[in-house]
Amino acid sequence: MGNPMRGKDNKSMRSMAFKDVKDQNSPWRSVLSLASRSRRAKGEQLQLGKELMFLERGKVRLAQQTPEGAEKIIWHIGEGCIFGETPFFDHVPNESGFTCMTSCLIYTFSSESVSQICKERPDLLLNLVHSLARKVRILSSQTAALSLDSVLVRFCKFLSQRIVPDSSPLVANIGISQHEMASLLGVHRVSLYRVLHQQIKRGLFGPITGDTMTILRPDDFYKLAGVY
Repeated sequence: MGNPMRGKDNKSMRSMAFKDVKDQNSPWRSVLSLASRSRRAKGEQLQLGKELMFLERGKVRLAQQTPEGAEKIIWHIGEGCIFGETPFFDHVPNESGFTCMTSCLIYTFSSESVSQICKERPDLLLNLVHSLARKVRILSSQTAALSLDSVLVRFCKFLSQRIVPDSSPLVANIGISQHEMASLLGVHRVSLYRVLHQQIKRGLFGPITGDTMTILRPDDFYKLAGVY
C-alpha cells in the first residue's frame, strides 16, 4: 500500500491552526551584519518591543499568561524566522511573551537597522509582509479551531502538520510535552489524555512512544484533520 500522505501538499490542508512557524524569513540572513548577536539559555524569557529578532538556531514559543499564572501557548517559532513584529511595530502593552524552548542563537535588529533595511532592501520588507500574512492565517485558523472543533479534531489538525515524510506506517513527530500540547490546543491536560486514550483503544492511533505517535487508520485521521 502506498504512503497515504504522498501527494498531499499544503494546498490540501484546510487548516493551519496549530502549525509551527519556521524558515519564513531566511533571506534576512543576508543582513545579519546589521544585527547584534546573542546566545540565550533554555527557559529564558525574551524582552521585546524596541527591537526585531531573528532566530538563527533553536526554538521559541509565544504564550499569553493570566495574572493567576494560567498559560495559553499560541505558537512555536523555529529557525530562520523573524519574531516580535507586533510589539516592535505596535507599541501597545500586552500579556504575551516569548520564551526559549531550547538554547537559542538570536540576532537583534534595532529600529535604526530596520529603517535602513526597509529603505535599501524592499525585498526583505516584502518577505516580512508575507510571513506576517502567514502568521495571521495560522492565528485565525487557530481561533476558529478553538471555537468550533472538538478536542479530537484539534489534535488531528495538530498532528497532521507533523507527519514524518514517507513514514510507513504513518508516524507523526509530536515534539512537545503533553502539557504544552494541551495548552496549544486549548484544553486541560486530563481531558486531552482521556480523548487520546479513548482513540488508542478504538484503533485510530497507536500508543505515544517518546515523541512520536503512529496513525493506524490514515483515512479516518485525514478526514478528521480536514485533509482531502
